[in-house]
Amino acid sequence: MKVSEISLKNFRSFDSFSCNFSEGTNIIFGENGAGKTNILEGIFVFATAKSFRGGKDAEMIRFGENSCESEILFEDRYQESRLKLCFRRNKSKLLLRNSMPVSKVSEYVGQFRAVIFTPDHLNLAKGSPEFRRRFIDMAICQSFPKYVAALNEYNRLCSQKNALLKKSFNMGENSRKLLDVYNEKMAQAAGIISVNRQKYVKALSSQSKVFHEEISSGNEKLNLEYLTNVGSEEFTKEEYTEKYIKMYSEKKEMEIYRGMCLFGPQKDDLRILINDKNSRYYSSQGQQRTAVLCLKLAEGELSKELTGEYPVFLLDDVLSELDDERKKKLLMKIPKKQVIITGCDIEVMKKLDGNFIDLCKKTDI
Repeated sequence: MKVSEISLKNFRSFDSFSCNFSEGTNIIFGENGAGKTNILEGIFVFATAKSFRGGKDAEMIRFGENSCESEILFEDRYQESRLKLCFRRNKSKLLLRNSMPVSKVSEYVGQFRAVIFTPDHLNLAKGSPEFRRRFIDMAICQSFPKYVAALNEYNRLCSQKNALLKKSFNMGENSRKLLDVYNEKMAQAAGIISVNRQKYVKALSSQSKVFHEEISSGNEKLNLEYLTNVGSEEFTKEEYTEKYIKMYSEKKEMEIYRGMCLFGPQKDDLRILINDKNSRYYSSQGQQRTAVLCLKLAEGELSKELTGEYPVFLLDDVLSELDDERKKKLLMKIPKKQVIITGCDIEVMKKLDGNFIDLCKKTDI
């Protein structure tokens, strides 16, 4: 898979911007604040129909404007296609493929696939569980678009259940019956989410371990553990569903007392272990960065295994805190893939071979 061009309008810091990309390595050079990360974001939104940064869609709209657009021309192993996304204030987003509207996000996600790394992704190693859940979900959604429907269904039910629980001081018989209905339906969606996360983390752990051993010269060992409210063992979808039904029943009074959803996939976590120690507490920033990079490389390999082709790799300021040996080993892993890499150190960037895009020479920000 490769992206050949991008066009942005009123997107983040850009009034308008466009550029072309080559098949192999593309180097985007610019000073801090030049908009390098915004370009990568403008590409990545087509992988998940949302920003990798989280937050609201409206945050991508340039200050003072009512909407923004991103458009790419890309090619997979079957055909060339043009995708366009329009984000609007106080309105739903518009999704188009080859100028034709697409009504459902689940039908849009998975057409274009990308892996992104930015300095903020260090939060995978040292941040809260929310970052790690989002990472897993974004990766699964690209390869299994129907997973989006299960996530949306669960989140919808969770919001409705929370609204009901907020009125728990007046929880009558009918409200309790409705709570049981929510718990039953949430358990069904939770079973789908947890079995997919568990399978993905298992495959990701196996693949990332290989990359990490090579890049760390065998000095470090990387392992991943998927943690849920119903245990860390491997279960089938049906087993997960039964366990969630039982847990929701046992914790029902506690949730009523607290007035909120306390249990379920929204509380899951991914534990990243380096030499059998939790990297969140016992690893240096360099070790954490290496571990996250290996997760991202493994994400790309799994995407290829599941879809038959590599995604586009988007690497933002990836080389800034790696020693020379780890930089060399990382760059050895990206041939035969389309890579778009950013940086502000001109001496480092000039050492890379590829299509050079100098934002310092552009004046449309």
